[in-house]
Amino acid sequence: MSQINYYATNQPVEAEASHLLESETQSPDLSSKIANDLSYGELLRKLTYTIIDIIRKPRYFLVFAFARFRTVRYIYSFFAELLIGSKTTATTGDDSTSLFSQADTINIVKTLKQDGVFLGFSLPQNFLSQLMQSLNNRDCYAGGRPDIGFRIAHKAQIDKVFPQPFYVARYFNISHDCPQIVQLVNDPKLREIATKYIGKQAKYTGSSLFWTFPVEGESSDWEQQKFRYYHYDIDDVSGVRFCFYLTDVTLDNGPHVCIKGSHIKKSLSHVLNYLSRIQPETELAKVYDPEQFVTITGSSGYGFIEDTFCFHKGAPPQNQPRLFLQLHFAVHNYNQEQSYLDVRDPKTLRSYPLFQETYVQ
Repeated sequence: MSQINYYATNQPVEAEASHLLESETQSPDLSSKIANDLSYGELLRKLTYTIIDIIRKPRYFLVFAFARFRTVRYIYSFFAELLIGSKTTATTGDDSTSLFSQADTINIVKTLKQDGVFLGFSLPQNFLSQLMQSLNNRDCYAGGRPDIGFRIAHKAQIDKVFPQPFYVARYFNISHDCPQIVQLVNDPKLREIATKYIGKQAKYTGSSLFWTFPVEGESSDWEQQKFRYYHYDIDDVSGVRFCFYLTDVTLDNGPHVCIKGSHIKKSLSHVLNYLSRIQPETELAKVYDPEQFVTITGSSGYGFIEDTFCFHKGAPPQNQPRLFLQLHFAVHNYNQEQSYLDVRDPKTLRSYPLFQETYVQ
C-alpha cells in the first residue's frame, strides 16, 4: 500500500512503505501474542481491569462505553461552545510569549476537525536543546517499570542485564518538575488551540515522553510493542494531543503513522469492539483510501497535533531509537487525585542497582 510521507517541509512525497508493512509480519511470536489478545486469560485480565476502572473512575467508564460513537462526540461538540469556561484553560501570557507565535490557530483547528491531524507545529531549536539537556540528567524507566531507572547514556548496559532488550523507556513526573515541559504546557498558542478544538473546558491531563528502541523479535516488555499496530484511543468525548519528535525521525526510525479522517469515519465493527481497539492494516485498507494513510517524518523538534480517536500507530524503529513527546488535553482529568498521566510516587521510583552509586539523585 502506498503512503504519503510528510517531511518537515510539509511537502507530500510518494514513498515506499513496504518496510513498514514488514514490521507487522516479521515477528511471528509477537504477532501471535497480539492475535491471541482475546484468549481466555486476556479476557479475564481485561474484565478485571474494567471492573476496577468502574469502581475507581466511574465517569471514565461511561466515556469508554459511549464516547466511541460519532453521535455522542458530535453532541458534545455542538454544546461545547455553550459550556462555562474552565480556569484550567487560562494562559500564562500574550501570544508574543509563545514558542509558536506565528501559528494560525484558526487554520490549525479547521484542519484538525477535518483531518484529525495537523502537521508542522515545531519546537524552536534552543528550547529543544534545553529540554534534551534536562532529560540527559534524569532517569527514564525501562518498560515503564519504576524499579528500572537509568540514564539514556547507559542503555547498552541495561540491555546486557536482561535476556531481551526493552522496547520502551518512559520518563515520569515531567508535568511537575521539568521546567521546559511546564513552559510548553502553558504556552498561550498551544492552550488556545486545545480550547478551540475541545471547548472551554479543555484540561491538560499529562504527558507521555518515551524512547522506543530497535528490537529484533520479542522484547522484555513485549506488551509495549502493541503500539506498533493500528489502534485508536478514547481519552474523552473530545481530546487532542500535541506531539513532538525529540530525535530525527526518518522512515526507518519509528515514524508515527495515522489515518486521516478516521476520527470521523469508522466501521461499526471497529466501534463496537470493546475488547480490543487494535486493527490489522489489511482490514483498515478495506475502509480507508490509500492516500489517507499518512507517515510522518521530520527532524528533531518537528511537531504535529492529532486527535487520537484517529487510527494511528508508531512504526518500530529499525536502526536508531526515537524519543517522542505527547501532551494530552481532554475535557476531564480522570486520574486519581487530579494527578497527571505521567505522575508516579517518587518513593516508588528507583535507579537500577547497577547505577545507584553512579547517579547523584
